[in-house]
Amino acid sequence: MTSEEPLDTLPPVIGGKTVATTRQMQIRLSTETFLKLEMDAARRGLTSYKLASVVLTMYLNGKLVQKKELTSGPETNQQTEGGTD
Repeated sequence: MTSEEPLDTLPPVIGGKTVATTRQMQIRLSTETFLKLEMDAARRGLTSYKLASVVLTMYLNGKLVQKKELTSGPETNQQTEGGTD
């Protein structure tokens, strides 16, 4: 790349070169977020790295959808089991 080219221009793809099928990256997370990731991954039987990879891949492929907030249901129901409050 020459100095006249803008920084957002990618270099051309060179044919015949071996392309890695996977890449690695490092990210920084707050301790609270990292612990949530670790706990969720453990509940799913995954490593935190695998769960992060799955979530990022789903997001980039448009398959990660935001859940609507529940106004009532098992997660928000304040009743005790077997009776009423």
